[in-house]
Amino acid sequence: MKRAVTAALTALVLAAPVANAWAGANASPPKKKKKKKVVVVAPRTIQGPAVDMRWGPVQVTIVVKGKVLTDVQATAPTERSRSAFINNQAIPILRQEALQAKSANIDLLSGATMTSEAFAQSLQAALTQAGL
Repeated sequence: MKRAVTAALTALVLAAPVANAWAGANASPPKKKKKKKVVVVAPRTIQGPAVDMRWGPVQVTIVVKGKVLTDVQATAPTERSRSAFINNQAIPILRQEALQAKSANIDLLSGATMTSEAFAQSLQAALTQAGL
C-alpha cells in the first residue's frame, strides 16, 4: 500500500506542472489595458471689447480652459470718486455672477446699471470669441 500511495503522489506531482502548462497554453493572453490619453488644455486669455458708457469704458478679460470659463476680470472707470465707489463694489459682484452663470446672463446691479450693462456686453463678446 505504501508503494501505491507513493506512486500515486509521484504521478500527481508530475502531472500538476503538465496540467498547468497545458492550461496556460490554451488560455487567452491577458488583455492589455488601454492607456487613457490625457489631453492637457492650456488656459486661454481673451479680452472683450471696451464698451463705452457715460462715465467711461468697461472692458472684460476672461480665462477659458477648454470649454470652461475659469476667471473673469474687468476694468471700469475710477477717475471720478463716485465712479470709483460704484465700480469698486460692482465689479467683484458682477465677476462672481459671471463665474457662477458661466455666461453673460447675469443680473444687473441697481445703482450700477450702466456698468452692469457694459460689463455684460464686453463679457458676451469675449465668450463669443472664445467659442462658448
